Amino acid sequence: MLTEEEKQELKELAGSAAIRKEFRLLRRNSMALQRHVDVDKFISFLTAMSRLNPKPAAPRPFVPYRQVKI
Repeated sequence: MLTEEEKQELKELAGSAAIRKEFRLLRRNSMALQRHVDVDKFISFLTAMSRLNPKPAAPRPFVPYRQVKI
């Protein structure tokens, strides 16, 4: 259950045009994920994201798996 203070805060947020606009944007972008994404576009996205941090990732120790079931 929400407290009266939390309910009031949610009502105030619902009255904000900026908050409503942000939630509409989130909803529209989340629906975009349901569409098919081209592999080439995905690879170019990953390439662009990798350029943001040119430093290579820190090496991680190998975890040996003694029993793997496929």
